[in-house]
Amino acid sequence: MTTTSRRLETLALLQARPGISATDLAARLGVTERTTRRDIAQLRELGYRIDGEPGRVGGYRLAHGTAMPPLLLDADEVAAVSLGLQTAVAVDGLETATVTALAKLTQVVPTRWQARLSALAEVESLPGKPFRQAARDILVPLALACRAGEAVRIRHRALAAPWAKPVDVQPYRLITVRRQWYLVACPRGTSEWKTFAVDRIEAVQPLGIKLPAPEPPSTVADLITDTGWRYRVRVQVHTSADLVRELVDPSVATVVEDGDECELRFGTDDLDWAARWLAYLDVDFDVLEPSVLIDRLHAFGSWLAARYVTTPPD
Repeated sequence: MTTTSRRLETLALLQARPGISATDLAARLGVTERTTRRDIAQLRELGYRIDGEPGRVGGYRLAHGTAMPPLLLDADEVAAVSLGLQTAVAVDGLETATVTALAKLTQVVPTRWQARLSALAEVESLPGKPFRQAARDILVPLALACRAGEAVRIRHRALAAPWAKPVDVQPYRLITVRRQWYLVACPRGTSEWKTFAVDRIEAVQPLGIKLPAPEPPSTVADLITDTGWRYRVRVQVHTSADLVRELVDPSVATVVEDGDECELRFGTDDLDWAARWLAYLDVDFDVLEPSVLIDRLHAFGSWLAARYVTTPPD
């Protein structure tokens, strides 16, 4: 192994095993501890910030620096990054960055990985309803506010409202539901967590304070079942929650246990779609809300009966 190869392998080990000792590094690289320490010193001179802790439980780890050093990825990690760039939730303003990042990745990977990246690049997205895009200038400050726990004033437009209204909120987390971005936050003066569609937020202003808020929810599933949708659907399913979870994608609906039965919760803009989807599940259920869904189920059943009625033979 050349000196350059050994130092690159050292970087890979530091990234994969933070806190690795000089003894373990030397053993894995087949060199002496003195050589390992000399390689660490050289990498530091090249700009890598490598912290070292002495003692039996000490070791080396890569730390945050003033610039981003090259990353060393294996074949599976490269494939994961490539797929993530191609199928990531669309963010308005980052389309060009996505393309250039993929181009750089393809340019520098070893030749033997090119076929894998080419195959991944041929994954095709079928046409369908366009996704609502979240603006980069909105998404980034919201992410920073969530991380810092700092309250923000957002201008948010409700689903049917003609204009956006200012709301002071204590942010908790950004989430994605069916490739749409949402902010989980607690509005000022309330004691409950709510969700706000990021694509309907027109401005974000940090307030420099932290607003009172309840304990963070253990799960955001119940908060997002009707997020951004016109109708909130709840049905009582007369079978076990375990069985329904096998049938239902958690990104589509939430399954809530209720003894030997369960409740299914989700949101939709199209109750005709909800009727068809519930019929597809082929389970016994009762509609809890909205009541108008019962009419749509009746209409769907009547259409099926009329469309596929069998004519008795003569």
